[in-house]
Amino acid sequence: MVDTNNDYILTIDLDWAPDWMIEYVANELIRAQVKATWFVTHASPAVEMIRRRKDLFEIGIHPNCLPGSTHGRSEDEVLRHLKKIAPEAISMRTHALYQSSLFLVKASKDYGISIDVSLFLPRTPNLVQHYFRCQGANLWRIPYFWEDDVEMFEEDSIWALSDPRLHVKGLKVFNFHPVYIVLNTNKFSVYEKLKREKPIHTWNLDFIRPHISNNHGPKTFFLELIDYLSNFGGRCINELISNKNK
Repeated sequence: MVDTNNDYILTIDLDWAPDWMIEYVANELIRAQVKATWFVTHASPAVEMIRRRKDLFEIGIHPNCLPGSTHGRSEDEVLRHLKKIAPEAISMRTHALYQSSLFLVKASKDYGISIDVSLFLPRTPNLVQHYFRCQGANLWRIPYFWEDDVEMFEEDSIWALSDPRLHVKGLKVFNFHPVYIVLNTNKFSVYEKLKREKPIHTWNLDFIRPHISNNHGPKTFFLELIDYLSNFGGRCINELISNKNK
């Protein structure tokens, strides 16, 4: 391997998952003593549990600015809503990777966001963080490398750490979702079918059990990755920039 343990960063987009799914993922990370940054979409007891584990977890926000968002009808409403849920958050990844220079300026100057992780460059070597200055805004932009739901659409999908395409130089920020980890599905159509039947936050184990896969997928890869990182502990997103000179 040409990489080092510090090249690997884990992030989790909550995407309105029910607490039992969030708790499963959190408990696996706690078991392995591996750090992660959680981009939250809502308040819940499970989010409070994550907040208490400051030794392992960072909380960022996952703003949904798309039409029909439950976070608000404007960018300001969305950001205000999520900063009330996570006032400590300095990092964000936008839902569906919504972005514009004006939105980045607003998030930085008006809402205290200093790190954005909304640039997805799948399987790209030599990734590094870079600094964004615009109209008085100052924030780090950290590209990410792999995402579970996107991988479902790849003809040559990667679900094992042994794949050499994961061992390139540069940052490798991985993004998972609790719902895909628990389902362990490598077919997005399974998720879409279940979502049409019930809202995600109402799902329980009995409802999804017939659709949980035993093949290689997000759960098997997540567990393999955190077991590897348990030797080192990993880092949160905010630790990537803590020692950088702006």
